[in-house]
Amino acid sequence: MINIAIDGPAGAGKSTIAKAVAKRLGIIYLDTGAMYRSVAYFMLKRGIDVTDEEKVGEALGELTMDIRYENGVQQIYVADENVTPYLREPHMSKAASDVSALPAVRYKMVELQRQFARTHDVVLDGRDIGTFVLPDAGCKFFMTASPEERAKRRHKELVEKGSDCTLQEVLDDINKRDHNDSHRAVAPLKEAEDAMRIDTTSMSVEEVTEAVIAAVKEKVKMSENEKSVKAAEDAKKPAPAKKPAPAKKKQESFRFYRVMRAILAPLIKLLWPTETVHKERFEAMEGGLVVCNHYAVPDTLIPVASLYKRELHVLAKAEAFECAKIANWFLRKAGAIPVHRGEPDINAVKEVLGVLRAGKKLVMYPEGTRNREGTKEMLEFKQGAARFAIKARVPVLPMVYYRMHKVFRKNWLFIGEPIMLDEFYGSRDPEAYERATEKVYEGMLATRKACDEYVEPMLKGKKK
Repeated sequence: MINIAIDGPAGAGKSTIAKAVAKRLGIIYLDTGAMYRSVAYFMLKRGIDVTDEEKVGEALGELTMDIRYENGVQQIYVADENVTPYLREPHMSKAASDVSALPAVRYKMVELQRQFARTHDVVLDGRDIGTFVLPDAGCKFFMTASPEERAKRRHKELVEKGSDCTLQEVLDDINKRDHNDSHRAVAPLKEAEDAMRIDTTSMSVEEVTEAVIAAVKEKVKMSENEKSVKAAEDAKKPAPAKKPAPAKKKQESFRFYRVMRAILAPLIKLLWPTETVHKERFEAMEGGLVVCNHYAVPDTLIPVASLYKRELHVLAKAEAFECAKIANWFLRKAGAIPVHRGEPDINAVKEVLGVLRAGKKLVMYPEGTRNREGTKEMLEFKQGAARFAIKARVPVLPMVYYRMHKVFRKNWLFIGEPIMLDEFYGSRDPEAYERATEKVYEGMLATRKACDEYVEPMLKGKKK
């Protein structure tokens, strides 16, 4: 598959070039902006406030989207309705902007875009296509131009549409948007390390298009040459002796987990009644690393009852597996992965990365040990969580228990905003891991603060 990722700031010409390149190469231009507009249309039609993260997250479970190309034009069907004619109405721009800022929507759209790119030759443009949406794209470009040139282009478009705005107003807006796009928590503007940078300030559309196409053809040619060289080398090698076909490895089953969950979930909820806040953030994340503060054994049981319905993967101390054969068997069947603390554990690393790269979720406790004091202060974080997220290129989802568990006492499990570490992807620098760990820690502190602000007004005047 030919996947072309074009990123850049507003007004750099990336959408114009993406469409021109797609047309010249005879491949698909995937209009990601229209996808977000489709989500906004779906929500508005159902009377849902597009800024209400909880309600939007719940409704996403009912959203089905099909992208078709009819007579060379992209058509988007939502719930079997062709919504394309309604997406360019004036009010849809603001609604799409609001809904695209929600992490739940962001991850849903990225999932659909990746699925499409796996089966089609495609061109995508945006802010983080090459760094996050399609990090393995074979052809990456970062287009830029001076703010003044981008303002001139945008001002010309607006004047042609009848706007009476001034060039200075447009320039101010461009500068403001550049800052916001580069610093936003979700989908920040970033340049991929392996992207070809093109400054379009003094280039025509045709010149930029030619430059991109030439680079794409060179990439494809190199790829084909590599395949030819490998095929020639393989042909020279003597044919290996035939070996008996290995027995097909049995697919890991989580039927045991689901049966035990059905039995234990009511008991867990009875013993440790816990309200899960912002569950939709967990459900919206296709796969990734879930990090949590750690008080006691119930920390690992409560997600079984409230979050993980089909299978749970959790990193656990190896000592728990070694106390008895039955314990090892039970924990393995439940999806736990043993890790020897304080020493390199290659097997654990391979298992964790295998789970994360398969698009599944895994729970880790970055404090490394229980907070036996039961305070809200978190212990020092280990670097393991950040390292795994960087290597697997997955988001980190923080969640925080309001307080230590007591039998029959209500508690809260608060799920925070996803933490993106894409700025560190591909890095092996220890300092980068340290900075990434600090970012995860800060995200956990922000989640703790949000948890306290949610819970404590309800507890005022009540016995805690």
